[in-house]
Amino acid sequence: MEKHQVNDTIDALSRTSSHHAETTPVPSELSQEEKIAEKELVRKLDWRLMIWAFFAYWANGLDRNNMPNAYTNGLKEDLDLESSAYNWSITMFFIGYVILQIPSNIVITKVRPSIMLPCVVTLWGAIVCFMALVKTHSALFGLRFVLGVSEAPFYPGMVFLLGNWYTRQELGTRTAFFVAGSQFSGAFSGLISGAIAQTLDGAHGMRGWKWLFIIEGLIGVVIGITGFFLIPDYPHNTRWIVDEHRDIACKRLERQGKKIIATGLNMTTLRNVATTPYIYLFILIFTCMQLGMGILQQFPIILREMGYEASFANYMSVPVWCVAAIVIVTQGYLSDRYGKRHWHIQAGAVWTLIFYILLVAVNGGHVPVPLLYVCTYMIVPVLGISPIMMTWNNEIHQCDPETRALAIAMVNSIGNLAPNFINVVAWTVTQAPEFRIGKIVSTSTTALMIVLCAIVYILEEHKILLPKAQQRIETESVGEKKDEEA
Repeated sequence: MEKHQVNDTIDALSRTSSHHAETTPVPSELSQEEKIAEKELVRKLDWRLMIWAFFAYWANGLDRNNMPNAYTNGLKEDLDLESSAYNWSITMFFIGYVILQIPSNIVITKVRPSIMLPCVVTLWGAIVCFMALVKTHSALFGLRFVLGVSEAPFYPGMVFLLGNWYTRQELGTRTAFFVAGSQFSGAFSGLISGAIAQTLDGAHGMRGWKWLFIIEGLIGVVIGITGFFLIPDYPHNTRWIVDEHRDIACKRLERQGKKIIATGLNMTTLRNVATTPYIYLFILIFTCMQLGMGILQQFPIILREMGYEASFANYMSVPVWCVAAIVIVTQGYLSDRYGKRHWHIQAGAVWTLIFYILLVAVNGGHVPVPLLYVCTYMIVPVLGISPIMMTWNNEIHQCDPETRALAIAMVNSIGNLAPNFINVVAWTVTQAPEFRIGKIVSTSTTALMIVLCAIVYILEEHKILLPKAQQRIETESVGEKKDEEA
């Protein structure tokens, strides 16, 4: 009899808890004093978290995307790196990148980001330094794979961490600023590799590509170490966010319905992600966006194969990435200010599509140099789609930290994998400088991205299978089941 009474009491408490979770009132508006403290909090986060995030992703871009610069600085000749061998060295990175990304973003909800994220930055910097020692294709493939594994936790982990601190009106701009670090690295990579080609190639018996790996790897190591002293964990447990700032950090996110304290990965998390259409659509959009970047990634190789010097080809990529960084932050800011993320994605995609059509249609793809330059600069808005889409993904899957972490990692990992296998065929270096197949692929996927984005918008506007709606349904069904058993 006592056992039945205990079970009845537990069931009653469970029902009360479930009901309370669904009827918990939204925290009240911030007072005037709290709004002043909120500005101080955001300013502190911007100076510490955002500045470090920008430079860490800048180092990430240097170390991940230095293969075209290394290729033009002697790697091609020293390792006899032709055609498919070069493309496979790119692809091996993303195989490693995909393998660890989803597990790592599940782990980050259980560990301190202030330890995990600086560790991975320091590790990948050291790996890039060791790439200067490779002498064969297989050694290069192996280290590129390990580099992908070491970089896997960073981007999704950083996007997840930003979502734990910034509101819906702030997140788009901050995510764009963070992502701009990687694009800005394209400018510095061109400067560094161009300077190395002119001054260090052959110094101390080492070719330019070796110096490139050593210098850019050391940059990652230094930035990684500084992260241990700068970045926060979560609003409820960051050592340098205390008192009213801590309360406000939690309150302002809870007001937007965002749960910030993890309770553990469970079947609800998996259902929120796997049984809704959003994750699959976002993966396809991200895949299309990655394929739409093709001409930007190959620009130095196109110039080199057109007969220009390696240093000139690298230098000419500098202003492109500087413009890209500015455009990306502007797109993110506008998406925060005016809302409706899908319009900003579609605008960038339509603009990009126009200039890809020109690259394909004019003179059968053998475009004159002035038009090549114009189209390359005009295609940079495709890069701004990524942070806006990830912000949108962050918002749709905000029902709990585990759902957000899993959704971010799945989109970034799976969305990165397919393009790099496709690019092995689409952007084969033997097709340079025309790259006609690659241009056609990028044109087609950019057009597809416009359609997919419209579908996501329609589903969201009509609240069809939203993850948090599904979570409420599941909670209600559990409560009903317990009522029946009682």
